[in-house]
Amino acid sequence: MKRLGELPVTIRGVLWMVLQAATITAMIASVRFVSTTIPPHEIAFFRGAFGLVFLLPWLVRTGRAAFTPALPGIVMLRSAFAVAGMMFWFVAIAAMPISDAVAVAFTAPIFVIVGAGLLLREAVGARRGIVAVVGFCGAAIIIRPGAGTIDPMVAFVLLSALSNAATQLTTRRLAGAATGGQVTLYMNLLLLPVALVFAVPGWVTPAWADLPWLCAVGVFGTAAHIFLTRAMSATDASVISPIDFARLPFAALYGWLLFGETSDSWTWVGAGVIFVAITYITRH
Repeated sequence: MKRLGELPVTIRGVLWMVLQAATITAMIASVRFVSTTIPPHEIAFFRGAFGLVFLLPWLVRTGRAAFTPALPGIVMLRSAFAVAGMMFWFVAIAAMPISDAVAVAFTAPIFVIVGAGLLLREAVGARRGIVAVVGFCGAAIIIRPGAGTIDPMVAFVLLSALSNAATQLTTRRLAGAATGGQVTLYMNLLLLPVALVFAVPGWVTPAWADLPWLCAVGVFGTAAHIFLTRAMSATDASVISPIDFARLPFAALYGWLLFGETSDSWTWVGAGVIFVAITYITRH
């Protein structure tokens, strides 16, 4: 069996992106456990705090070099996009149905593919664009957002999706210039004061039982950003961005294992569509 470093770069990128999808949905599951007692922006603050704690061993080992990436301006820009996407998302899900918000948020991979062609000059052909659209259709099959009047909060979800797409594109721009630890460190350092401003007015002191889940939010969220950086460093953003749709099958799995939620047949149909799209883009 080949080691990870011996695999083709595209395969490595896909594997890192799948790990990113798995850890980001694990973070969302942890948020669900604790969100009944802790406000969302306060959870974001603890995500940054425990994320820094998770990075401490790496910081001690790396020393001053952790704070000196090759392109500090791009690192800060990436951090700003990541934090902005998170804050826009919190505003939206506080005021609109989560299923509708998630459906709109899955426009991000399409934004990435367009941006990869225009900004990164990647060779984006029709095949990659079709895969993104197919992945989005799979997500829509799973979520099946209800029809009705357009919620004004959709604008915030679109801003979050654009910010997350910009995060992925700037991560790709940093390939070879900054490590996953460096970009995650700067993101957490920026997230702390921004989230604290929003959290202070409705601050709730966490109970001891809340701390393990808040810690899990920080650990899984930080790991997801590290995996994303490694994925984007391995291959083109337009190739691996559709892999992000894998978050939905992982979410269904976590819901079944942790909350006893059962998925209907449409969930597995949508998961199958996503799997086919991921397999196709990986093979080509």
